[in-house]
Amino acid sequence: MIHHGACHCGGIAVTLDTPRDPARQVLGRCQCSFCRKHNARTFSDPGSQLAVRVEDAACLNRYAFGLRTAEQVLCARCGVYVAMILSDGSRHWSVLNVDTLDDRAAFPHPGNARDYDAETVADRIARRKARWTPTRVQGWTPSPHP
Repeated sequence: MIHHGACHCGGIAVTLDTPRDPARQVLGRCQCSFCRKHNARTFSDPGSQLAVRVEDAACLNRYAFGLRTAEQVLCARCGVYVAMILSDGSRHWSVLNVDTLDDRAAFPHPGNARDYDAETVADRIARRKARWTPTRVQGWTPSPHP
């Protein structure tokens, strides 16, 4: 199934290719302060593929906090949180804010609370590489993790 979406103004676009039925997808609700302030419901699946495209370079805003193992991709124009991306060389993994998808209503799950505060840097990176969605980026280069 192919799902398209973007931030509110269209400056950052996404395409999710997943074999998983969105109605049965269990989403996450990370308990970090960033995700809580954005009320994000996130999708991740190592068997899916995500493309994140910067359509307008002026819209790309990247932010990292805490352990700085990944960067959040936000639109500088409309303020929408799109995804969080972990990079290692030319490989990228991400969680997608499903509310950026055009058919977000097809993903009805409210999101399960998830708390990763006890993880070490190495544990966090290993979990993300194992569980997050392989991602292609277009129109920009993400920052590598530490």
